[in-house]
Amino acid sequence: MARQSRLERDIDRWIASGWIEAAHREAILQDAARRSGRWSAAGAGLILGAVLLALAALSFVAANWADMPRLFRFAMILAALWAAFLGAGEGFRRNNPALGHALALVGAALFGAAIMLTAQTFNISAFRNTGILIWALGALAVAVAIPSRPVLALSALLGGSWMILEAANPLTPRIVWGFIPLWAGLAVMTMRMASPLSANLLGAAAIIWLASLVFFLQGEDRVFDGSAPPILLALLCGAGAMVFALAEERGVALSRIISRWLATGAIIAAFIAQFSVREQPFIAMEFMLPAVIAVGVIGLVAYVRYCTGHIRPVFALSVVAAAVVAAALPPLTAIGEFNSLIEIVAGAVVFAIAAAMVAEGARAGRGFTGGLGLVLFIAQALHVYTALFGSLLDTALFFLIGGLLLIAMSVIAMRVQSRKQARTKEAQP
Repeated sequence: MARQSRLERDIDRWIASGWIEAAHREAILQDAARRSGRWSAAGAGLILGAVLLALAALSFVAANWADMPRLFRFAMILAALWAAFLGAGEGFRRNNPALGHALALVGAALFGAAIMLTAQTFNISAFRNTGILIWALGALAVAVAIPSRPVLALSALLGGSWMILEAANPLTPRIVWGFIPLWAGLAVMTMRMASPLSANLLGAAAIIWLASLVFFLQGEDRVFDGSAPPILLALLCGAGAMVFALAEERGVALSRIISRWLATGAIIAAFIAQFSVREQPFIAMEFMLPAVIAVGVIGLVAYVRYCTGHIRPVFALSVVAAAVVAAALPPLTAIGEFNSLIEIVAGAVVFAIAAAMVAEGARAGRGFTGGLGLVLFIAQALHVYTALFGSLLDTALFFLIGGLLLIAMSVIAMRVQSRKQARTKEAQP
Protein backbone atom coordinates (compact mmCIF):
# COMPACT_ATOMS: atom_id res chain seq x y z
CA MET A 1 0.00 0.00 0.00
CA ALA A 2 2.80 2.42 0.84
CA ARG A 3 4.45 1.72 -2.51
CA GLN A 4 1.19 2.28 -4.36
CA SER A 5 0.48 5.52 -2.51
CA ARG A 6 3.96 6.80 -3.24
CA LEU A 7 3.52 5.96 -6.92
CA GLU A 8 0.22 7.81 -7.01
CA ARG A 9 1.81 10.92 -5.52
CA ASP A 10 4.71 10.71 -7.97
CA ILE A 11 2.36 10.36 -10.94
CA ASP A 12 0.32 13.37 -9.80
CA ARG A 13 3.53 15.38 -9.53
CA TRP A 14 4.67 14.25 -12.99
CA ILE A 15 1.30 15.21 -14.46
CA ALA A 16 1.51 18.64 -12.83
CA SER A 17 5.00 19.08 -14.27
CA GLY A 18 3.77 18.11 -17.73
CA TRP A 19 6.00 15.05 -18.03
CA ILE A 20 3.13 12.59 -18.61
CA GLU A 21 -0.46 12.93 -19.70
CA ALA A 22 -3.30 12.65 -17.19
CA ALA A 23 -5.08 10.14 -19.43
CA HIS A 24 -2.31 7.59 -18.75
CA ARG A 25 -2.60 7.76 -14.95
CA GLU A 26 -4.94 4.79 -14.42
CA ALA A 27 -3.18 2.61 -16.96
CA ILE A 28 0.16 3.15 -15.19
CA LEU A 29 -1.36 2.37 -11.79
CA GLN A 30 -3.02 -0.81 -13.07
CA ASP A 31 0.22 -2.01 -14.67
CA ALA A 32 2.12 -1.32 -11.44
CA ALA A 33 -0.49 -3.24 -9.44
CA ARG A 34 -0.06 -6.27 -11.70
CA ARG A 35 3.70 -6.06 -11.29
CA SER A 36 3.73 -6.46 -7.53
CA GLY A 37 6.93 -6.61 -5.50
CA ARG A 38 9.25 -9.58 -5.66
CA TRP A 39 8.22 -10.64 -2.20
CA SER A 40 4.72 -10.93 -0.79
CA ALA A 41 3.41 -12.25 2.50
CA ALA A 42 1.80 -15.23 0.77
CA GLY A 43 4.91 -16.06 -1.23
CA ALA A 44 7.17 -15.78 1.80
CA GLY A 45 4.76 -17.94 3.79
CA LEU A 46 4.82 -20.62 1.12
CA ILE A 47 8.60 -20.70 1.05
CA LEU A 48 8.90 -20.81 4.84
CA GLY A 49 6.23 -23.49 5.04
CA ALA A 50 7.99 -25.56 2.42
CA VAL A 51 11.26 -25.27 4.34
CA LEU A 52 9.54 -26.46 7.53
CA LEU A 53 8.02 -29.42 5.67
CA ALA A 54 11.46 -30.34 4.34
CA LEU A 55 12.91 -30.17 7.84
CA ALA A 56 10.04 -32.30 9.18
CA ALA A 57 10.65 -34.94 6.53
CA LEU A 58 14.39 -34.95 7.20
CA SER A 59 13.83 -35.22 10.95
CA PHE A 60 11.44 -38.14 10.48
CA VAL A 61 13.86 -39.96 8.23
CA ALA A 62 16.78 -39.29 10.59
CA ALA A 63 14.80 -40.55 13.59
CA ASN A 64 13.93 -43.83 11.84
CA TRP A 65 17.07 -44.14 9.72
CA ALA A 66 18.57 -47.09 11.56
CA ASP A 67 15.34 -49.11 11.32
CA MET A 68 14.86 -48.62 7.57
CA PRO A 69 16.24 -51.01 4.94
CA ARG A 70 18.93 -49.44 2.78
CA LEU A 71 16.91 -49.75 -0.43
CA PHE A 72 13.88 -48.17 1.21
CA ARG A 73 16.03 -45.25 2.37
CA PHE A 74 17.14 -44.39 -1.13
CA ALA A 75 13.66 -44.91 -2.53
CA MET A 76 12.18 -42.53 0.02
CA ILE A 77 14.77 -39.83 -0.60
CA LEU A 78 14.51 -40.07 -4.39
CA ALA A 79 10.72 -40.11 -4.28
CA ALA A 80 10.61 -36.99 -2.12
CA LEU A 81 13.20 -35.30 -4.35
CA TRP A 82 11.34 -35.94 -7.60
CA ALA A 83 7.98 -35.15 -6.02
CA ALA A 84 9.30 -31.73 -5.00
CA PHE A 85 10.67 -30.94 -8.47
CA LEU A 86 7.55 -32.23 -10.26
CA GLY A 87 5.42 -30.19 -7.89
CA ALA A 88 7.54 -27.14 -8.65
CA GLY A 89 7.01 -27.64 -12.37
CA GLU A 90 3.28 -27.99 -11.85
CA GLY A 91 3.24 -24.82 -9.77
CA PHE A 92 4.89 -22.85 -12.55
CA ARG A 93 2.57 -24.43 -15.13
CA ARG A 94 -0.47 -23.30 -13.14
CA ASN A 95 0.95 -19.76 -12.95
CA ASN A 96 1.71 -20.04 -9.23
CA PRO A 97 5.40 -19.02 -9.10
CA ALA A 98 5.48 -18.72 -5.30
CA LEU A 99 4.54 -22.38 -4.91
CA GLY A 100 6.95 -23.34 -7.70
CA HIS A 101 9.88 -21.55 -6.06
CA ALA A 102 9.00 -23.03 -2.66
CA LEU A 103 8.92 -26.62 -3.96
CA ALA A 104 12.08 -26.05 -6.01
CA LEU A 105 13.77 -24.89 -2.81
CA VAL A 106 12.57 -28.05 -1.06
CA GLY A 107 13.91 -30.16 -3.93
CA ALA A 108 17.32 -28.46 -3.74
CA ALA A 109 17.40 -29.04 0.02
CA LEU A 110 16.48 -32.71 -0.40
CA PHE A 111 19.24 -33.08 -2.98
CA GLY A 112 21.76 -32.07 -0.33
CA ALA A 113 20.15 -34.39 2.19
CA ALA A 114 20.45 -37.24 -0.31
CA ILE A 115 24.17 -36.54 -0.69
CA MET A 116 24.77 -36.48 3.05
CA LEU A 117 22.65 -39.53 3.79
CA THR A 118 24.37 -41.47 1.00
CA ALA A 119 27.74 -40.66 2.54
CA GLN A 120 26.42 -41.78 5.91
CA THR A 121 25.03 -45.02 4.51
CA PHE A 122 28.32 -46.04 2.94
CA ASN A 123 30.37 -44.53 5.77
CA ILE A 124 32.23 -42.18 3.43
CA SER A 125 34.24 -40.02 5.83
CA ALA A 126 37.01 -39.00 3.45
CA PHE A 127 34.83 -36.86 1.20
CA ARG A 128 35.35 -33.93 3.62
CA ASN A 129 33.34 -30.98 2.34
CA THR A 130 33.07 -32.08 -1.28
CA GLY A 131 29.47 -33.08 -0.66
CA ILE A 132 28.58 -29.47 0.16
CA LEU A 133 30.28 -28.32 -3.05
CA ILE A 134 28.26 -30.85 -5.07
CA TRP A 135 25.15 -29.67 -3.26
CA ALA A 136 25.94 -26.04 -4.15
CA LEU A 137 26.52 -26.93 -7.81
CA GLY A 138 23.30 -28.95 -7.93
CA ALA A 139 21.33 -26.06 -6.42
CA LEU A 140 22.94 -23.70 -8.93
CA ALA A 141 21.87 -25.99 -11.79
CA VAL A 142 18.30 -26.01 -10.46
CA ALA A 143 18.32 -22.22 -10.09
CA VAL A 144 19.50 -21.79 -13.69
CA ALA A 145 17.04 -24.31 -15.12
CA ILE A 146 13.92 -22.80 -13.54
CA PRO A 147 15.16 -19.94 -12.99
CA SER A 148 14.68 -19.37 -9.25
CA ARG A 149 16.11 -16.63 -7.07
CA PRO A 150 15.43 -18.47 -3.75
CA VAL A 151 17.32 -21.54 -4.98
CA LEU A 152 20.12 -19.30 -6.25
CA ALA A 153 20.40 -17.77 -2.77
CA LEU A 154 20.62 -21.28 -1.31
CA SER A 155 23.41 -22.10 -3.76
CA ALA A 156 25.29 -18.92 -2.80
CA LEU A 157 24.91 -19.76 0.89
CA LEU A 158 26.15 -23.32 0.32
CA GLY A 159 29.08 -22.11 -1.78
CA GLY A 160 30.19 -19.73 0.96
CA SER A 161 29.78 -22.46 3.58
CA TRP A 162 31.93 -24.84 1.52
CA MET A 163 34.65 -22.22 1.19
CA ILE A 164 34.69 -21.51 4.93
CA LEU A 165 34.77 -25.20 5.86
CA GLU A 166 37.56 -25.92 3.39
CA ALA A 167 39.63 -22.99 4.62
CA ALA A 168 39.14 -24.04 8.24
CA ASN A 169 39.80 -27.73 7.59
CA PRO A 170 42.73 -28.68 9.88
CA LEU A 171 43.65 -31.63 7.65
CA THR A 172 44.19 -29.66 4.45
CA PRO A 173 44.52 -25.95 5.29
CA ARG A 174 45.02 -24.01 2.09
CA ILE A 175 43.76 -21.17 -0.08
CA VAL A 176 40.46 -22.27 -1.58
CA TRP A 177 41.18 -21.28 -5.20
CA GLY A 178 38.23 -23.35 -6.39
CA PHE A 179 35.90 -20.83 -4.82
CA ILE A 180 36.83 -18.24 -7.46
CA PRO A 181 35.13 -19.95 -10.46
CA LEU A 182 32.20 -20.94 -8.24
CA TRP A 183 31.83 -17.35 -7.01
CA ALA A 184 32.12 -16.02 -10.56
CA GLY A 185 29.41 -18.38 -11.83
CA LEU A 186 27.14 -17.45 -8.95
CA ALA A 187 27.82 -13.75 -9.58
CA VAL A 188 26.90 -14.04 -13.27
CA MET A 189 23.60 -15.73 -12.46
CA THR A 190 22.95 -13.25 -9.65
CA MET A 191 23.30 -10.37 -12.12
CA ARG A 192 21.08 -12.08 -14.69
CA MET A 193 18.34 -12.97 -12.20
CA ALA A 194 18.64 -9.66 -10.30
CA SER A 195 18.77 -11.33 -6.88
CA PRO A 196 19.73 -8.83 -4.14
CA LEU A 197 19.85 -11.57 -1.49
CA SER A 198 22.37 -13.59 -3.48
CA ALA A 199 24.41 -10.44 -4.15
CA ASN A 200 24.60 -9.73 -0.42
CA LEU A 201 25.68 -13.31 0.29
CA LEU A 202 28.36 -13.10 -2.41
CA GLY A 203 29.62 -9.77 -1.04
CA ALA A 204 30.01 -11.22 2.44
CA ALA A 205 31.65 -14.37 1.04
CA ALA A 206 34.14 -12.27 -0.95
CA ILE A 207 35.35 -10.54 2.23
CA ILE A 208 35.71 -13.87 4.04
CA TRP A 209 37.66 -15.39 1.13
CA LEU A 210 39.99 -12.38 0.95
CA ALA A 211 40.57 -12.61 4.71
CA SER A 212 41.45 -16.30 4.35
CA LEU A 213 43.77 -15.42 1.45
CA VAL A 214 45.66 -12.95 3.65
CA PHE A 215 45.82 -15.51 6.46
CA PHE A 216 47.31 -18.23 4.28
CA LEU A 217 49.72 -15.83 2.56
CA GLN A 218 51.24 -15.28 6.00
CA GLY A 219 51.97 -18.98 6.28
CA GLU A 220 52.90 -20.83 9.43
CA ASP A 221 56.07 -18.75 9.73
CA ARG A 222 54.05 -15.49 9.63
CA VAL A 223 56.22 -13.91 6.96
CA PHE A 224 54.39 -10.63 7.60
CA ASP A 225 52.57 -9.52 10.73
CA GLY A 226 51.80 -6.39 12.73
CA SER A 227 49.65 -3.97 10.76
CA ALA A 228 50.44 -5.70 7.44
CA PRO A 229 47.58 -8.29 7.43
CA PRO A 230 44.69 -5.82 7.96
CA ILE A 231 46.32 -3.33 5.58
CA LEU A 232 46.61 -5.98 2.87
CA LEU A 233 42.99 -6.99 3.45
CA ALA A 234 41.96 -3.33 3.20
CA LEU A 235 43.85 -2.92 -0.07
CA LEU A 236 42.36 -6.08 -1.60
CA CYS A 237 38.82 -5.16 -0.51
CA GLY A 238 39.35 -1.61 -1.74
CA ALA A 239 40.50 -2.82 -5.15
CA GLY A 240 37.47 -5.09 -5.41
CA ALA A 241 35.15 -2.28 -4.33
CA MET A 242 36.55 0.01 -7.03
CA VAL A 243 36.21 -2.67 -9.72
CA PHE A 244 32.57 -3.40 -8.86
CA ALA A 245 31.81 0.32 -8.60
CA LEU A 246 33.12 0.65 -12.16
CA ALA A 247 30.96 -2.32 -13.18
CA GLU A 248 27.93 -0.59 -11.66
CA GLU A 249 28.66 2.52 -13.69
CA ARG A 250 28.84 0.35 -16.81
CA GLY A 251 25.33 -0.96 -16.13
CA VAL A 252 26.11 -4.33 -14.50
CA ALA A 253 23.13 -5.07 -12.26
CA LEU A 254 23.60 -5.39 -8.49
CA SER A 255 27.32 -4.60 -8.66
CA ARG A 256 26.61 -1.81 -6.19
CA ILE A 257 25.71 -4.30 -3.45
CA ILE A 258 28.98 -6.22 -3.77
CA SER A 259 30.93 -2.97 -4.05
CA ARG A 260 29.38 -1.72 -0.81
CA TRP A 261 30.26 -4.94 1.01
CA LEU A 262 33.87 -4.73 -0.13
CA ALA A 263 34.09 -1.01 0.67
CA THR A 264 32.82 -1.71 4.18
CA GLY A 265 35.39 -4.49 4.58
CA ALA A 266 38.15 -2.14 3.41
CA ILE A 267 37.14 0.58 5.86
CA ILE A 268 36.91 -1.81 8.82
CA ALA A 269 40.27 -3.43 8.00
CA ALA A 270 41.96 -0.04 7.59
CA PHE A 271 40.59 1.15 10.90
CA ILE A 272 41.75 -2.03 12.69
CA ALA A 273 45.26 -1.70 11.20
CA GLN A 274 45.90 1.42 13.29
CA PHE A 275 45.95 -0.56 16.52
CA SER A 276 49.14 -2.38 15.50
CA VAL A 277 50.99 0.38 13.65
CA ARG A 278 53.65 0.66 16.38
CA GLU A 279 54.58 -3.01 16.05
CA GLN A 280 57.62 -3.77 13.91
CA PRO A 281 56.42 -6.31 11.34
CA PHE A 282 58.31 -8.76 9.23
CA ILE A 283 57.74 -7.86 5.59
CA ALA A 284 58.14 -10.24 2.65
CA MET A 285 57.12 -10.47 -0.98
CA GLU A 286 53.99 -12.33 0.13
CA PHE A 287 52.78 -8.91 1.32
CA MET A 288 54.41 -6.53 -1.14
CA LEU A 289 53.40 -8.25 -4.39
CA PRO A 290 49.61 -8.40 -3.76
CA ALA A 291 49.75 -4.97 -2.10
CA VAL A 292 51.38 -3.39 -5.16
CA ILE A 293 48.92 -5.13 -7.48
CA ALA A 294 45.98 -3.89 -5.39
CA VAL A 295 47.34 -0.32 -5.42
CA GLY A 296 47.76 -0.52 -9.19
CA VAL A 297 44.18 -1.71 -9.66
CA ILE A 298 42.86 1.05 -7.38
CA GLY A 299 44.85 3.68 -9.26
CA LEU A 300 43.81 2.44 -12.70
CA VAL A 301 40.11 2.16 -11.86
CA ALA A 302 40.13 5.54 -10.10
CA TYR A 303 41.63 7.12 -13.22
CA VAL A 304 39.02 5.49 -15.48
CA ARG A 305 36.16 6.57 -13.20
CA TYR A 306 37.56 10.11 -13.07
CA CYS A 307 37.89 10.29 -16.86
CA THR A 308 34.27 9.18 -17.28
CA GLY A 309 33.11 11.79 -14.76
CA HIS A 310 31.77 9.35 -12.16
CA ILE A 311 34.00 10.52 -9.31
CA ARG A 312 35.50 13.87 -8.46
CA PRO A 313 39.24 14.44 -8.85
CA VAL A 314 39.66 15.12 -5.11
CA PHE A 315 38.03 11.82 -4.21
CA ALA A 316 40.05 9.91 -6.82
CA LEU A 317 43.31 11.41 -5.57
CA SER A 318 42.35 10.75 -1.94
CA VAL A 319 41.61 7.08 -2.63
CA VAL A 320 44.85 6.53 -4.57
CA ALA A 321 46.94 8.43 -2.01
CA ALA A 322 45.40 6.46 0.85
CA ALA A 323 46.18 3.18 -0.94
CA VAL A 324 49.80 4.19 -1.58
CA VAL A 325 50.32 5.30 2.02
CA ALA A 326 48.69 2.13 3.36
CA ALA A 327 50.96 -0.10 1.26
CA ALA A 328 54.04 1.86 2.38
CA LEU A 329 53.22 1.85 6.11
CA PRO A 330 54.34 -1.70 6.99
CA PRO A 331 57.78 -1.38 5.31
CA LEU A 332 58.31 2.00 6.98
CA THR A 333 57.20 0.61 10.34
CA ALA A 334 59.71 -2.24 9.98
CA ILE A 335 62.50 0.36 10.13
CA GLY A 336 61.37 1.18 13.66
CA GLU A 337 62.72 4.76 13.89
CA PHE A 338 59.66 6.86 13.08
CA ASN A 339 56.80 4.78 14.48
CA SER A 340 55.22 7.67 16.37
CA LEU A 341 55.25 9.86 13.26
CA ILE A 342 53.92 6.97 11.17
CA GLU A 343 51.04 6.48 13.59
CA ILE A 344 50.10 10.14 13.27
CA VAL A 345 50.33 9.94 9.47
CA ALA A 346 48.13 6.83 9.46
CA GLY A 347 45.50 8.60 11.56
CA ALA A 348 45.62 11.65 9.29
CA VAL A 349 45.15 9.44 6.23
CA VAL A 350 42.09 7.82 7.79
CA PHE A 351 40.65 11.26 8.57
CA ALA A 352 41.38 12.43 5.02
CA ILE A 353 39.72 9.45 3.34
CA ALA A 354 36.71 9.80 5.69
CA ALA A 355 36.35 13.48 4.79
CA ALA A 356 36.67 12.68 1.08
CA MET A 357 33.98 10.00 1.37
CA VAL A 358 31.66 12.43 3.19
CA ALA A 359 32.20 15.02 0.44
CA GLU A 360 31.64 12.41 -2.28
CA GLY A 361 28.42 11.38 -0.54
CA ALA A 362 26.91 14.76 -1.42
CA ARG A 363 26.59 13.62 -5.04
CA ALA A 364 23.40 11.97 -6.21
CA GLY A 365 23.47 8.21 -5.70
CA ARG A 366 26.48 8.35 -3.38
CA GLY A 367 24.63 8.35 -0.07
CA PHE A 368 26.16 5.08 1.08
CA THR A 369 29.68 6.39 0.50
CA GLY A 370 28.91 9.51 2.51
CA GLY A 371 27.32 7.55 5.34
CA LEU A 372 30.23 5.12 5.52
CA GLY A 373 32.66 8.03 5.55
CA LEU A 374 30.74 9.69 8.37
CA VAL A 375 30.86 6.49 10.45
CA LEU A 376 34.59 6.20 9.80
CA PHE A 377 35.14 9.84 10.77
CA ILE A 378 33.30 9.41 14.08
CA ALA A 379 35.08 6.13 14.88
CA GLN A 380 38.45 7.69 14.06
CA ALA A 381 37.71 10.75 16.21
CA LEU A 382 36.91 8.51 19.18
CA HIS A 383 40.05 6.45 18.54
CA VAL A 384 42.27 9.54 18.38
CA TYR A 385 40.76 10.92 21.57
CA THR A 386 41.18 7.73 23.58
CA ALA A 387 44.62 6.85 22.17
CA LEU A 388 46.37 10.21 21.89
CA PHE A 389 44.58 13.04 23.60
CA GLY A 390 42.90 11.43 26.57
CA SER A 391 45.45 12.85 29.01
CA LEU A 392 46.06 16.14 27.19
CA LEU A 393 42.69 17.62 26.29
CA ASP A 394 39.52 18.01 28.23
CA THR A 395 36.67 15.91 26.84
CA ALA A 396 34.38 18.87 26.23
CA LEU A 397 37.12 20.85 24.48
CA PHE A 398 38.01 17.89 22.24
CA PHE A 399 34.44 17.37 21.05
CA LEU A 400 33.93 21.14 20.73
CA ILE A 401 36.84 21.37 18.32
CA GLY A 402 35.64 18.31 16.42
CA GLY A 403 32.12 19.71 16.18
CA LEU A 404 33.35 23.06 14.89
CA LEU A 405 35.48 21.31 12.27
CA LEU A 406 32.54 19.22 11.08
CA ILE A 407 30.27 22.27 10.88
CA ALA A 408 32.92 24.18 8.95
CA MET A 409 33.34 21.27 6.52
CA SER A 410 29.57 21.07 6.05
CA VAL A 411 29.24 24.81 5.37
CA ILE A 412 32.06 24.69 2.83
CA ALA A 413 30.50 21.65 1.13
CA MET A 414 27.09 23.35 0.94
CA ARG A 415 28.58 26.51 -0.56
CA VAL A 416 30.50 24.53 -3.15
CA GLN A 417 27.32 22.62 -4.02
CA SER A 418 25.29 25.85 -4.28
CA ARG A 419 27.83 27.47 -6.57
CA LYS A 420 27.90 24.38 -8.76
CA GLN A 421 24.10 24.37 -9.04
CA ALA A 422 24.12 28.09 -9.86
CA ARG A 423 26.65 27.56 -12.65
CA THR A 424 24.56 24.69 -14.00
CA LYS A 425 21.43 26.85 -14.14
CA GLU A 426 23.32 29.68 -15.86
CA ALA A 427 24.63 27.24 -18.47
CA GLN A 428 21.12 26.02 -19.31
CA PRO A 429 19.44 27.83 -22.25
